[in-house]
Amino acid sequence: MKYIYIILLLFSITGYSQSVKIDGPTGQISDLPALVIVDSADYVIVEHNDSSKKVTFSDFTKVPHGAWAFYDSSTTLDMSTGAWSMITNAWNTLFTEEDADYLTFAGDSITLTYAGDYISIASISFGGTAGDLYQFSYFKNGVLIEYCTINRSTSQTDVGNLSLPVYLFGIEAGDDITMKVRNTASDDDATIVAVTWIIWRLHI
Repeated sequence: MKYIYIILLLFSITGYSQSVKIDGPTGQISDLPALVIVDSADYVIVEHNDSSKKVTFSDFTKVPHGAWAFYDSSTTLDMSTGAWSMITNAWNTLFTEEDADYLTFAGDSITLTYAGDYISIASISFGGTAGDLYQFSYFKNGVLIEYCTINRSTSQTDVGNLSLPVYLFGIEAGDDITMKVRNTASDDDATIVAVTWIIWRLHI
């Protein structure tokens, strides 16, 4: 049986510390004299007799993560100057799911089941038209996350690549994440060739 040892510092006037032994995957806790334990399938709260001094491990056995991709595509997204278009096809089935644990991927969007701060990284290959400026960004619940926006200008009609790494903080359970693109220079369409997209929860 594997053990995880965690030192909890539950401060009082004189100071207090307690070694916690968590046994196995079920998270059974022992060696906690004089402490109150409230637990469920998803979380454990350990607190001293003074309820204001407590440590909470919420969903600490779960690491939500997922990966999706497509390649060798020629999906054309209709552009109207300054208007955002979701990276998807007419059936919302452009991406292929590689992995999705403790979250849901459907309709080319992510629904995050658990709250927390996430890391999301996408690599996007696309083609445009000479003299255009394309912006890519993430949207949460249909609203632009402005600090996530990445720009790329196109000098020819070639296929280029950009990366879209971002720290998504303050995610709430049930938040929906999508990826969109717009042309800020003209109505010239973008052709999406390939995307790899991964996401994981960094902490709660």
